Amino acid sequence: MNTGNRKKLIILGIIIVIVIIIIISLSILLNSEKQKLPNIVANETNTQQENIKEEEEEEKIDVSKYYAVTNLVRQYYGALDKEKYILSDGTNYAEEEGVKESIYSLLSTEYIEKNNVEIDNIYEKVSDINETITFVPLKMQCSEGIGVDKFLVYGSLIYMNSQNLENIFIYVNIDYINQTFSIEPINEKYNDIEEIKLDNTIDSIEKNNFNSFSEKQMTEEEISKEKFNDFKLLILRKSEDLYNSLNEEYRNKKFGSYEEYEKYIDNNYDRLSTISITKYQVNEYNDYTQYVCLDKENGYYIFRDFNNGESEIILDTYTIDLPEFLEKYNKAEDEQKVGYNIEKFVSAINEEDYKYAYNVLDESFKQKNMPSQADFEKFVKDNLYANNTVEHNDVEKQGNLFVYTITLKNANNESEQKELTVIMKLEEETDFVMSFSIN
Repeated sequence: MNTGNRKKLIILGIIIVIVIIIIISLSILLNSEKQKLPNIVANETNTQQENIKEEEEEEKIDVSKYYAVTNLVRQYYGALDKEKYILSDGTNYAEEEGVKESIYSLLSTEYIEKNNVEIDNIYEKVSDINETITFVPLKMQCSEGIGVDKFLVYGSLIYMNSQNLENIFIYVNIDYINQTFSIEPINEKYNDIEEIKLDNTIDSIEKNNFNSFSEKQMTEEEISKEKFNDFKLLILRKSEDLYNSLNEEYRNKKFGSYEEYEKYIDNNYDRLSTISITKYQVNEYNDYTQYVCLDKENGYYIFRDFNNGESEIILDTYTIDLPEFLEKYNKAEDEQKVGYNIEKFVSAINEEDYKYAYNVLDESFKQKNMPSQADFEKFVKDNLYANNTVEHNDVEKQGNLFVYTITLKNANNESEQKELTVIMKLEEETDFVMSFSIN
């Protein structure tokens, strides 16, 4: 073989090798992308994969990271709290210089330089806190950097020794390489998080004795408890942000106005101040993740985190028809539907939602037995229990009516019980009217 042909074969061989390398690389890349897809849809229920939107959506902050940032804000305000350094006898167990140093060490270099912060003048440059407080997050934005992420946080400072609430904005910087963080208070007044710039120019955060950070993945139980506890703190202080975060249809139907929401809290304050989570369930849907919490009196609290970063809250399972309920209700026989509606009625009584319970009563029954909602409320308080559980007995259809006998038990003392006869008419969709008598 002459030299020219040998060179051609060598060149041809090199080209073939390059083509093979390109094909292998593309194959690896495509397989890699395919392996990422199941992570998006693996936990979805009640949806089909073909409904997943292919266009990019705004990336939301991971829920574990969301609460990690929240805890850093709480750590900062905990350092500011002068009360926690005072013993019951009034003596201070921490040296003032040490406390000042710990606060100074949490502030970002940029904030220190911009505001001429020194350890000696620290209390002139940060909030003056003389009461135990905690922080509840409401909104959060993130600007990702190479090694440092900058978070703009909006939330409520909750004063634990009073009913006070104060809304604040604050920056949190996290250095994932050095495992450190820093804080930048926002002293200017703003009405909305969209009014504030989020520029990330920080390259790194130097480590000191106070600013260590470590990532931790939260369990579903921990997330559910965080959401429930934050809700409790906000509702007891009649937070307008909480009111506005309620599902719109639910908010309008349940309350209709902020004033009615305030009345609801006043009327249910004793119950709301003692609620605690006993069970939880987490469901993944196509558009959102839903956290369902149950309290000791079987009250439901539903938290939805949407894929676009928005969130909403629903405080019961009867005011509006949830997708899960509709799916179950539409497949049920009429006798089962009557049972579901009785559960709604009893849940409303347990929640002291006399407006809902009174509105589902038959008009002629109301006029004859309890002409006003106040009359109905008095009847319930005099004759039923504060927390009722339902035991379904017999059901009989009479024309277009269903006659259902149930046993109401006192959830706090199950030896106490009463038998009721419920007469119900099913109407369009999930509507119904009913009357009842105590046997």
